[in-house]
Amino acid sequence: MTLPGSSRQYWLPATLVLALCPAVHAAEGPSGQGQSAQGQAAETTAPGSAVQSLEATLAQTRSMHALVTQLVMDQDGRELQENQVVMQMQKPASFSWEITEPYNELMVTDGYTIWRYEPDLDQVTIARFNNDLDRTPVMLLNGDAASIAAAYEVSEAVMDDGNLRFVLQPLGPGSLFERMSLTFTGTQLREMQFEDSLGQQTSLSFDAVEQNLPIGSEQFTFNPPAGVD
Repeated sequence: MTLPGSSRQYWLPATLVLALCPAVHAAEGPSGQGQSAQGQAAETTAPGSAVQSLEATLAQTRSMHALVTQLVMDQDGRELQENQVVMQMQKPASFSWEITEPYNELMVTDGYTIWRYEPDLDQVTIARFNNDLDRTPVMLLNGDAASIAAAYEVSEAVMDDGNLRFVLQPLGPGSLFERMSLTFTGTQLREMQFEDSLGQQTSLSFDAVEQNLPIGSEQFTFNPPAGVD
């Protein structure tokens, strides 16, 4: 997600995972045949099977805690920024996204309100959470079937190393990105990649992943410290 009024622009990739239904649009596309960080595509499944496979994979995760490396590159592959992040999520729509390096920043939502805390500025921004799938791609992983079907086409490929890669292309013209991919080892998310209309790419690598452990609701709200605007 890109936040207006800030020089710190990044995708906010954190809410996982709600079961999707077979109503999601599916289409084979050349992007499903390409190269990813996990290797080349060894096999591409039929469109209907891709939707069923995505549904089954996402359905396995109810909560998630992970360490995330976020890498932003320009259209020529030059690194623009690297962030280290601690991510927590829990169905149906709660997540926490805490940047720990190279600066500190926290974004957290309970699915209704989103808080953005910038400690170096002593500033908190509070807003209603926007769950539009084509403008907040993370909500794909937590969205209802009708919304996902209206927002994306889906293709699937099994990589040479056995990982499963889904490629999603927005159907609407107002999306903030041209293409998104999700790579799984089994049911565990390993990588998300986004490419915008200018060719800028964002890669998210997930490590130390813990799935389906209880996370207290207090992790998804925020009480501003005294003296913070």
